[in-house]
Amino acid sequence: MPKFAVFGLGYTGLRILNTLKKENTVIGISRATQAEGSVLLDLSDVAALENFRKENEGSKFDASLITFPAQKLENRDQVFDSIFSISKTVWMFGSTSIYQRITPDITEKTPLDPEHDRYETELQFLEKGGKILRLSGIYGPDRNPANWARKGSVKKTKRQLNLIHGDDISEVVRLLLSYPGNDLPSELILSDGQWHTWLEIFRFLEDNGKIQVVPEEKMDREDSFIDSSLIRKFLPGLQTKDFWGELEKLEELI
Repeated sequence: MPKFAVFGLGYTGLRILNTLKKENTVIGISRATQAEGSVLLDLSDVAALENFRKENEGSKFDASLITFPAQKLENRDQVFDSIFSISKTVWMFGSTSIYQRITPDITEKTPLDPEHDRYETELQFLEKGGKILRLSGIYGPDRNPANWARKGSVKKTKRQLNLIHGDDISEVVRLLLSYPGNDLPSELILSDGQWHTWLEIFRFLEDNGKIQVVPEEKMDREDSFIDSSLIRKFLPGLQTKDFWGELEKLEELI
């Protein structure tokens, strides 16, 4: 049975842990969150990290996944060295916000923004042989896009909103970690591939009496569509949730 490690048990990490342990041996690693099949480990604790490495160096994980923003770790080099030394394959989550908005569509070939806070960390990670799954905006239970509109953190504009449901991320990780070939690219993009603008979302919420009607505003930044067709070539059976159906559930309209 494959053996996996999930580093970071936040919104996505917990879902992935629960999905993977149905068919695999999996351990979750978190500084503060404890769940069935997990251990507490502060990766910034140099001594504790070294002990964890020694405990697992005799039986490597088939794959490890880093779900948290690794660029925030002061001992990033040691963390990477430790995880790579006990893992046959290492994946890390990234964000599609790292791509430059210079074309209407963003793909894996789109240039990265060297000023992005993840840039140097991702280059270092890739040089070590890691693989990155860059995610669009994550939504789902407790991450309702309608609340972003209600709080005023987004504007009623025609700007494209690129999203991926938390459950879809868990399924994609399961498929990637069990992928039988060795031809997966080192960088992949994941989105639901659906077109939806903030203008449409605002109007949907307004029509259903969920928010007050507000005037449309001009776009305040560049707009691009996240094209995740490449990952679907490797995972041809991949299905992602219908955004409008999920929004109706989150707003308790069905």
